[in-house]
Amino acid sequence: MSARACGGTAVKPGKLAQIPADGVPAGPAGAGAGLIRVRPAVPPDREALAQMFERCTAATRYRRFHGPVKAIPERYLAEALSRSPFHHALVAHLEPASAAHARALSGGIVALASCRLVDEGAAELGVLIEDEWQRKGLGTRLVRALVAHASDVGLRVLEAQLLAEQAWITSLLRPHGTCRLRSTGNGVLNVTVRLEPARPLT
Repeated sequence: MSARACGGTAVKPGKLAQIPADGVPAGPAGAGAGLIRVRPAVPPDREALAQMFERCTAATRYRRFHGPVKAIPERYLAEALSRSPFHHALVAHLEPASAAHARALSGGIVALASCRLVDEGAAELGVLIEDEWQRKGLGTRLVRALVAHASDVGLRVLEAQLLAEQAWITSLLRPHGTCRLRSTGNGVLNVTVRLEPARPLT
């Protein structure tokens, strides 16, 4: 999934979020009593992200980058790991339940999500989730984190480009605002979501 957000230009650091293990069932390797932590991406994540990408099927890679890529595009990856305020990137990291489980994990990263400014007031969002962790609630939590970031920095409109087969992803966006879906006629859907304004505390 790729998307664009339009609105204000101020950028603030993202927030750290934790996802209880019982909210995301263990994958085939077994997550034990661990949890998935959604945290900012950092330079040491490069190798684990490369390993995660290798575990993704060609179909998952195509759905994310809309092309037959064999590796995460270097420019995109470098920006995602730069900690730049203009590229807000998160990783979903599987924390081991034991030391033995830690040794069995290949870096522990199972997803990458990002919000990258491409123009004044405009940013691209993207989410890549390893196949074995899809349809387990992780995508919903990552989208929530990205929407929260967009709201925090003053963005009010999200635009996503999806393949026609990914139309179901709009169900992850609708809870956050008014959603409009338009077909480009070439198998790609443009989704626009106007975010609901934050409700004042009472």
